[in-house]
Amino acid sequence: MSDNSINFDHLIEKMQKAQVTDADRPTILGGQFAADRLTDFLKTWQNQWSQMPFRLWEHVSHIEFADAPGEPEFLQRAEIFGKGGHLSLRRDAGRWLWHYVGEKINVSVDDFGAKDFWAAHPGCTLRRYEESVILWGERKEGHNFWFDDRAAAARLVYPVNANGRVYLHFWRYTENGQTAFVWYRELSNQPLQEH
Repeated sequence: MSDNSINFDHLIEKMQKAQVTDADRPTILGGQFAADRLTDFLKTWQNQWSQMPFRLWEHVSHIEFADAPGEPEFLQRAEIFGKGGHLSLRRDAGRWLWHYVGEKINVSVDDFGAKDFWAAHPGCTLRRYEESVILWGERKEGHNFWFDDRAAAARLVYPVNANGRVYLHFWRYTENGQTAFVWYRELSNQPLQEH
């Protein structure tokens, strides 16, 4: 018989350590803009991209990791992320919805409907948890792609030097136990190290 008991003291300690203070509070912005302004929006963010080296572009027919979207007219979603921040975009009919979680930025996004989360919710208390997930596929020796028979049609090419599995490490921010924001931080060939 296994011991499936829950250690509530450990859970409470973990929650207390996870509370975000004013000193480690991320910048959280969001907004929307017209679909024809995508190029301007991406150019505005380019000087931040050195801190967000992973760029995932989801087009109507394919998904790719690249510096820029190959076919911006068919782009549906984008995730631009790294240790400096995480910018997420989603097409919604004739507009783009976006949000950013991360370090303080050096760009003006007022022209793109930017709203500051903290200004709208000054009393919000968030907790931050460091987590990771294993991405689809396993790299086969001698190949420059990852293969998974559950997603065989997908072209799995990750921008990381890894043999075997690829891990996505992220910070999950919760409010009252519910996930409020996620900050993708890096892709790695190593699982998350427990602290």
